[in-house]
Amino acid sequence: MKKKITFLILVLWMIVIFCFSAQNGTRSSGISRFIGYGIAEKQNQLNQQEKSKEKIEEQVEGMQFLIRKSGHMGEYALLAILVLTHMSCYVNKPKKYWLWGWAFCILYAITDEIHQLFVPGRSGRIFDVGVDAVGSLVGVAVFTIFLQLFAYFRKKN
Repeated sequence: MKKKITFLILVLWMIVIFCFSAQNGTRSSGISRFIGYGIAEKQNQLNQQEKSKEKIEEQVEGMQFLIRKSGHMGEYALLAILVLTHMSCYVNKPKKYWLWGWAFCILYAITDEIHQLFVPGRSGRIFDVGVDAVGSLVGVAVFTIFLQLFAYFRKKN
């Protein structure tokens, strides 16, 4: 049952990534701008600043790259965690399969960027595959750390 559940969650997350990539450039950019405005306006409130709309717009423009790439990294960090969680249902030695899980994520990132070549206003970029690979590696590290912590506390008890 665990295998089916982890597989289902993994496939659903892959569909979510695919759907984000299927958004046209305007829609995708709009989501990033929405997040940027939320951050800029909250920062303006917390710092009790009276920034003009133009200054907030400048700040949002400056944050676009970071927001978009953080989104890529987060998507793929979670993908790696889900891949490794599913793989752990089959293999007991995580050191043996983390590289396969990471490779799977990179392969999916490549197919995702190829997919974006066919979406209006989007483009496939090798740089984004690199960002996704780094995000996946972060996911692998998080998974490995939690696995080791779980094993450590299990031995203690």
